[in-house]
Amino acid sequence: MKTYSEASSRIDWYEGKYINFDGVYGMQCMDLAVDYVYWLTGIRMWGNARDAINNDFEGQFTVCENTPSFQQQRGDIAVFTRGAFDNLYGHIAIVYNSGDLNGCMVLEQNWDGQARTPATLRWDDCSGISHFIRPNYKNETLFTSIKKKAPQKNTKYSTVTLPFNAAVDRGRSLTAYVTGTIDNLGAEVRKRSGNRVKGFNWNRKAGYELKPGDVIYIFEIHNGWGRIYTGNLTGKGSNDWIWLGRMKVNKVFK
Repeated sequence: MKTYSEASSRIDWYEGKYINFDGVYGMQCMDLAVDYVYWLTGIRMWGNARDAINNDFEGQFTVCENTPSFQQQRGDIAVFTRGAFDNLYGHIAIVYNSGDLNGCMVLEQNWDGQARTPATLRWDDCSGISHFIRPNYKNETLFTSIKKKAPQKNTKYSTVTLPFNAAVDRGRSLTAYVTGTIDNLGAEVRKRSGNRVKGFNWNRKAGYELKPGDVIYIFEIHNGWGRIYTGNLTGKGSNDWIWLGRMKVNKVFK
């Protein structure tokens, strides 16, 4: 299993690509999901889209029923078997933006049934989704060296596993949870709107972008978005947010 950051970057890569995993029947919706699962874990899913939940994921995914209170997350696999999709095939997509309880942005193929278009974004109200398949991401890791007082030949090295998962919400804090740098794609800064009852969105632009290599500190995490400061480890309040898929983790504080 890959990390959440790796999966998020892969999802961005898929947009606009023509994915035909098995090389037959054009760009089916299942081709995208099969490729995603195989890239994450090496597991090749079988069956039609509606059969995805019956696959043996060897403990690397969690199959979740789509209840009225269930909050989907970026990177989840959405399985459509309700309403118009209650047929032999069903439909399947990848959650691109977590959205809220009223719907989300999905990345999918073959929505039009033509099997000749690339992976495309579409807003969905989630009413046809019966299940979400959630990856059990590997923790982010950071490699560091530990030296003794004298630079002798018995220098030791260790691997530190960071308990950071960008898919897990963390409440507003006066001190940073994690620090990192912006990846080579840069990051557009957004403002959060809405509330916990009706749901949040990050549609409003803050009017500036962060450049590759910029250092940021994260003080709150919600639906894969992180509230940021760019120069301090502590702070009272900021409504500037970035999508955490654009951050490379450097250090976890708590």
